[in-house]
This record gives sequence, C-alpha cells and structure tokens, in this order.
Amino acid sequence: MGKVRVLVVIVLAVILGLGFFMPLSWAGGALHALSIEREAASQGSALVFHPPAIQSIDSLGDITWNPSASPAGVVLLHPSIHARSGKLTCQAASVDPNGNTVTITYATETRQTVRMTATLVASANALAITLNADQPILASVDFGSWPSELNAKKMAVPYYTGNVWYVSGWRGFVNAWWDFHETHGTQFNGSAVKYMPRTDGSVVPLHEKLVVVASSNVDDTFPSPANPASPYMSELTGRMVEDIWTPGFQVIRDGLEQLGDYGITNCIGIIHDWQHAGYDNGLPQHYPANDKLGGDAALKAAIAAGKADGCLMALHENYIDYYPNYPGFNPAAVAAKDAGQQALAWRNGMGIQAFQTKPSWMVKNASTQSPSIHQIYGTDASFLDVNSAVSPYHMRDMDPASPFGGTMQAWMKSAADLWAYERKTYDGPTFGEGAAHWYYSGLLDGVEAQFGTGSIPQRAGANVPLFVDFDLLEIHPLQVNHGMGYYERWTPSGSHSMTTAEADAYRMQEVAFGHAPFLGTQYWNDIPHALVESGLVGSAAKSYATQHVRSIRYQVNGNWTTSSAASEAGVFDRVSVEYANGLQVVANANASTLQWNSLTLPQYGWVAEGKDLVAYTALCGNQICDYSQTPTSIFANARNQSDLTNSGSVIKPSVASVKAGPGRTFSIEYNWTATQKLTSNYKFFVHFVNDQALSANSGIVFQGDHPLPVPTSQWQLNQVISDGPYKVSIPASVSDRTYSIRVGLTDPSTGARIPLSGENDGTQRYILGYITISGQGSSVSFVPVSHTLSTQRDVRLNADGKTLNFGTVQTDAMISIRLENGQWVLRPFPRNRTSTILLNSGIFPVPSQVKSSGGSTPSVTAKQESNGWWTISLNGAKSYTWPAVRPMLPIHQP
Repeated sequence: MGKVRVLVVIVLAVILGLGFFMPLSWAGGALHALSIEREAASQGSALVFHPPAIQSIDSLGDITWNPSASPAGVVLLHPSIHARSGKLTCQAASVDPNGNTVTITYATETRQTVRMTATLVASANALAITLNADQPILASVDFGSWPSELNAKKMAVPYYTGNVWYVSGWRGFVNAWWDFHETHGTQFNGSAVKYMPRTDGSVVPLHEKLVVVASSNVDDTFPSPANPASPYMSELTGRMVEDIWTPGFQVIRDGLEQLGDYGITNCIGIIHDWQHAGYDNGLPQHYPANDKLGGDAALKAAIAAGKADGCLMALHENYIDYYPNYPGFNPAAVAAKDAGQQALAWRNGMGIQAFQTKPSWMVKNASTQSPSIHQIYGTDASFLDVNSAVSPYHMRDMDPASPFGGTMQAWMKSAADLWAYERKTYDGPTFGEGAAHWYYSGLLDGVEAQFGTGSIPQRAGANVPLFVDFDLLEIHPLQVNHGMGYYERWTPSGSHSMTTAEADAYRMQEVAFGHAPFLGTQYWNDIPHALVESGLVGSAAKSYATQHVRSIRYQVNGNWTTSSAASEAGVFDRVSVEYANGLQVVANANASTLQWNSLTLPQYGWVAEGKDLVAYTALCGNQICDYSQTPTSIFANARNQSDLTNSGSVIKPSVASVKAGPGRTFSIEYNWTATQKLTSNYKFFVHFVNDQALSANSGIVFQGDHPLPVPTSQWQLNQVISDGPYKVSIPASVSDRTYSIRVGLTDPSTGARIPLSGENDGTQRYILGYITISGQGSSVSFVPVSHTLSTQRDVRLNADGKTLNFGTVQTDAMISIRLENGQWVLRPFPRNRTSTILLNSGIFPVPSQVKSSGGSTPSVTAKQESNGWWTISLNGAKSYTWPAVRPMLPIHQP
C-alpha cells in the first residue's frame, strides 16, 4: 500500500498551544500537528489520521492546511475563545511528557487568571479535543467555519440537527461538533458553545469536548447519540401507532372497536385530547378526565377497547408547560431566565400563557400525576409532549441553585430521569414528539419521526432525500420510531389529509427509513388506511425493527454505489438497504420506474424481501398494487378507486335530489347508509361553502342543519335512510356562484365530528356535491361529487376496478388472510359488496366448508374454479374461516 500525503497538517496552536484563543500577543513555544493522509489501495482509498507530535508553538492559532501540500497555508478551521469581557493574554504554556495535553495560563484585562488544558485523543479518522478551564470567566468557544478555499459543500442529512460537508478537492467528508454529553455550556449556537450568565451573574467553568472528523466514508462523519438502546424494541416490532386527537371518548371507543373488528390488533393507541381542564391547559394537572369529552368512565372504556384489540395504550402528558391556573401552582417550579425573569413556554388557544417548568421539577410533577393515571385508566405506555422534540439547550434554567443550573446538563439529566420514571411507572414504553430526537434516542422508546431540524424543513413531504444513513445507523439501533411526522407537518400544504401520491410517498419513506407504521389524526380510525398501514408497512417493520443495517447503497446513473459516492453526486432518490437478518429493502422516489428482480417499482414504490417476507408497492401489470406475505399472513390491495373513494368509518351520506323552489329557496333530500351498527345518536350539520374563501369562517356562507328523521342508534346495517326533502332559504347576502355542500355528524356530548365515507375536506366535513346559484337566487342546479372529484381517474388507483393477480390470491378489493388458532381467517374490505376473491389451491387447498362471521348465513360455499383457483361466495360477513391444512405458507416470490 502506497501513501501519498495530500491534505492537511492540522495545527492546533492554542487549543494545542496558544493562537487558538485569539486574539493573543505571544510567540514561541510548541505546536501540535496532525497529519491526514490518503491511503491508496486496490480496493479504494481512505483518509487516515496519524498521531500528533509536539513541534513548536506559534501565534497562528488556526487549524491549517499542510504547507507542503498547500504553500499558501489555507486555513481549515479558525477557532476562537472569548472571555466575558476584554482580551485574553497568554502568561505561560506547557506540554505534558506524552505530548497529548497542553496547559496554558491566561490573564484577562481585569487581571483575573484562568488555566486551560487541552487534551487530544486521535483515532483513525477523528480527533477529540477536551477543554477544561479552572475558573468561570470564559463566555464562549467557537471552532469556526470551513473556509471558502476549501470549497466545502453542505449536505442535508435527514434527522441530524447539523450538517456534514463534502470537500471536492480530495473527495472526502468533514464534520465537527461539540459533544452534548460532555458540555457544561448553556447553548449551542452553530459552531459555538455559549456560557451565559446565570441569575446571580456567574457562569460555570468551561468544559467541552470538540470532535473533528475527516473521512472518505460519509458514514464516519455522523455523531452518535451514545445512549443505551430501548429495552422495549422487541415488544414494539411491527406495531402501528394510532395517533388519536378525536375529542370524544365514545367516538374513540367506537373507532378502536371497529379497528379490532377488522383484525387490526398489533397497535399502539395514543390519546392526546383528554386532560381535565382541556388540552394544554391547567397543567401539570391531567386527571380526572375531561367531563365534556365523556369523563373517567368513558375514557376507561375507550382504553379497555384498545387493549382488547391488543394495543398498548398511552395518554398524552406534558411536564414542560406549567400553567398559572394549575391548582397547585408554585413559583419555585418555574425556570428562570438569566436576568431572573420567569421563563415562558406555550400560550394555549384560550390565551393563557404557560411558564416553563424547571427541569429538576419534571419528575416531581410527574409523580403527582402518572401513577394515578396508570392506576385509574389502566394505561400500559406513556406519551410525553415536547421533551424529545427540542434541542438540549432549548429548555434551560439559569437558576444557580438548580442542579446543573445554567448548563445543558440540567435538561439532559432531568429529561433522561423523566423518561426513566415514566417507563418504571407504566412498566411499559414511553413515546414522544419527534424533531431533535436523535439526541435522546434510546432514552425513550419511539417518536413520530417528523423533520424540521438541520437542513431538512418541516413540510418537505415527498421531496425529502432518501439519505437514510444517519437515521438507520445511529438512531434505528436505539429505538423504534413511527411514521414520518404528523401529516400537517409533512405535507407541503400543511394538510391533515394526503393525496394518493403523498400517501404512497409517506409509506415509502417509512419503510426506507426503517420506521413503524403510523396513522395520524385524519386516518387513525379509517379502515382502508389502517389496513394498508398495518398489513403492508407493519409486516415489513416487524422484520426490520430490531435489525442492524448491514449495507446501504444508492443508485446513481444506473449503477448501485456507496453512500459516499451518492453523497458526492448528490443523488438520493433510489436506495437499497440490507439488514443483518438478510432482509433487503429497495425504495424508488425517482419519477422513472425501477426494475428490481421481477418487480417494477413506480415512483414511491418499494419492496422488502427476506427469508420469511415479501412486501411491496409495485406494478401489477400497469396498475399500482400493494402486497405482503409472511408464513402466516397475506395482505393484498387492488387499490379499487371506488372502494377507497367511498370508504370511511361507518356512515355514507349522499344527496338524493336538489330542486329549485319559489323565490330564493330550494329543497334538498339526503340518503344515509350505515355500513356498521351504530350505538350512539349523532347530530347532523350542513354547510354551504364558498371554496374560494375557506379562511373566513371555514368558508361557510349559509347552513341547512336539521334533526335526522331516525336516530342513528336505530339505523340498521346497510339500511338506506331517506332524509328530507328540506326547504333551504338562500340569504339575501349570498351572491350567485357555485358552492360546495359539506356535511358532517357530531357527537352532541362532545362536539366531536364523526368520520364518514366520502370526500373529506380535512376537517371531517364531507363534500357531497356542488350547487350553482344563478338568476339572483331564483335558479339552483346541482352536480353530485361523483361527477367532480370522485370520478377523476387517479392514476395511482384502480379506477376500472380490475381484478389483479398476486400469485397467491386474485382480487379487485382489499383482503387480509391470517393464521389464527389453526384457522385461516379472511377479512375483506369492503364487506358490503360482492368482491372478486380467488385463492390459489396450491397454497390454500379447497376446504369443504367456510364459516362466516356476521354475514347473512353462518357458512358459505368454496367453489372450485378452473386453472387451480377457488372462490368464496361473499355474504356481507366480516370474516371467513376454514381449517389450515398447512401450518405455514410458502413465500411466493414475485
């Protein structure tokens, strides 16, 4: 192996001598030098650090290029240190016999002295420099920026709060950071660490660890959270998170029971809006449950319903925001700013300003709430708002009397204590909010993995680069994150709902980044969305959740190559990940199709294939389809557009007729169809909406609310309820134009809107069609939504309702088949139409009888078809069961 000196001798003269702490007026002494060389070999090259050697001290104080390689002496970094006031002057300097520690004594302009030590530890591609000051008189230390001569290109790294830099001149990567576990500083500010005065004017003595990395392998340049792994990772594998913000415990109970009725059981339910005084109000008091939402009894019933489904259940808790209307309010619990003012936190929707809780009080406050919450409601997991979303310096307390007051360690240690306390209290996992979560990974058990830190903004949506390395190598081994963030923080529009393409891109990112399935507030109890997330993403997530990554490769210019080569090219739209168990995941964000083995992956398509799994979103012929198979399950989704467009929770509304009346009036009649038996009575509202003015009063121009002719609890399964006609007066202020008809049902006890079937506008109002008013209100015409939105052919859906062949099954619908207690259990969606379902008799031998549950008959006939297929005569049942002749399915390779 030959060696060619290429780059730099890193001269650390006042971190490693004097001039580092500019400005200085001193020369002579010792210099610390560190060489970086490129080692060339037949298999490639690597950048290697070589041990430093003490030579001399000069007054430059820069990290510089090797003069022999660059006679101009280009500065690599220009670090600096600052006293609280005035300049620092070096009085003495010495180097230990091993040449790894420099000790320097400085004087300030006020004749104070401080002794600084800098200890170096070099490894193959990193240099760690630990700084300690014996007196509290320093205000900041800054490692500076990469110089323009270096031509360093900033790389956006998903989920990293910083950046990695590519140096084209030597085709390598550099990064530098302050170790957040070591810091005694108050705040990271770019390349600097600040030591801010506390309420008594003092600062703490400087203690920092700077890490500088240079490597030809981009993966070497990531910092590690350096936390222990979650103890609950195995328990969380494949579980789908249902993120529930619905304000009404009976509605939540109904939704959870319905999910269980469709076989959705491997889940985590997080109920956010339940607190005694309302969401984000009166904290830290959380219990008893809000009476307006149903109270304790209804909340306990909802949680019991989730647990009956096999869900872990958690309630939203918050020990950051400390409200003045909290009955036990104590000013001593409020964090202090540097001038002694009370630190402010969230201002809620009622205009009440919360204070920030002292970090040292978080466990104290939680101890008054969490044990009782666990005991009263039977929750077996927890959710903590805010803590995992913020950087270590965001929630500081400048009170010197507080433990670690004025330092980031006050937050780091108290947050870790709180997560540990919650785990112990609930004897289960604790979850949180994502963003800056990489710092804390492993200290809790999972977050909704939203973007919004570093160079990846919120609402980047499908445009996020599939640069998965940092997440998969540093975060994934420590905890099981879910989703890609709340939908409204992922979609570019900020919408709670997504287009088909956005939903596909969201799921593709979940799988590529190794996350668990997630249903946000818009879809948590929407059956088709839940079936796809759990049946498709869940099967893949179960295989990769606890597995370490073996390799990551990207396709660049048609060739699969390394992460470093992709970083150099700036191309991250096709990725292949191999896990330790042999699972391979391939994802395609490129607009062109990707051929992978026998599968064709469209844009936002993906495949996960291993020994006991094949799962994909791919092309079945020219139609996008979804499929997954394990030895004990099959999920197949033909993406029937009619089924998905008209899908919803339990009720399907429509407009039967609209007729113009005398003057400025018209009559309107509705039809209702219940696709499931209802237990509650709901109220009906009708909004006539100006779609061009949605920001004003939600676009409502006039209304047509009325009581329903039959209480919803009396509706029979699949019964059509005629509702009307009703006379509607058009107010004189309403001008001639087209208005949408948006309807909904509400729970009268809570005001919560109920999920329906149809075109959801994102607020659980459902668009039934459009009326056009003309002739100054004398003429009214109507176009149903089926002639507008619903019949637009979605190229990502099966608009023609074709039957697709998945090899093991054929269907024009969505089906799941699972092995349960020695029986195959088939659950179709939808239940209320005669779908085509064919099963491969070579995989599922034809049974003599198929039992049905909840259908018109207790059993149905299995009918042998030609060419090795058999079918079931559907009867509206929720499931169809027959004995499993073979205990395990052979994996059908696509």
